[in-house]
Amino acid sequence: MRARMTRGLIGLLGAAALATGCTSGASPSASASASSAPTTVTAAQLHDYVAEVEPVRLAVNDLLDEADPILDAYRAHSITPEVAGQQMSELESKFAVQLVAVESIVPADATLRELHRPYADTFIDEDTYLAALAAALPHGEFAELPDTRNDQRRAIVVWRTQLEVLAGQTGASLPDDLQQAGRGEIAPSPTEG
Repeated sequence: MRARMTRGLIGLLGAAALATGCTSGASPSASASASSAPTTVTAAQLHDYVAEVEPVRLAVNDLLDEADPILDAYRAHSITPEVAGQQMSELESKFAVQLVAVESIVPADATLRELHRPYADTFIDEDTYLAALAAALPHGEFAELPDTRNDQRRAIVVWRTQLEVLAGQTGASLPDDLQQAGRGEIAPSPTEG
């Protein structure tokens, strides 16, 4: 799961599942075209932003690793649906802490704030999904699970790509694993292993 969520989120993560996706008042293509214009973001501001968001992103990746064992045990009937629901609810509560952490990030530059908003929104979607999954597991009714994977993936890919563009413009360096954000599975599935 970690590899999938690292690619998917941040993860989460991410996925990370992991919002209104890319809706921050501008379309993803508008955000992408805005990146070709000169930026006011400095390398130091970009570095500071990444240094602030990276611990949250990585914590979500690690946290979402906990979803696979719960769902594997659920599918193997080695835990009851009620226990699976309770464990997923506990995981969602831990995720909610990371949601608050990402929402608390206020980048110094307006460009970074605009870029951060849709990324932070993916955490809202992921938290919503995890809460719905926790509620659905005891009854095995998964038809109503929110499906925001594509919106989340798109928002995360736009976020990652724009960070890479800004890094190129400012000469800042980004974490190597950031290129995995937006790839892979976003939402842990209760029926597929």
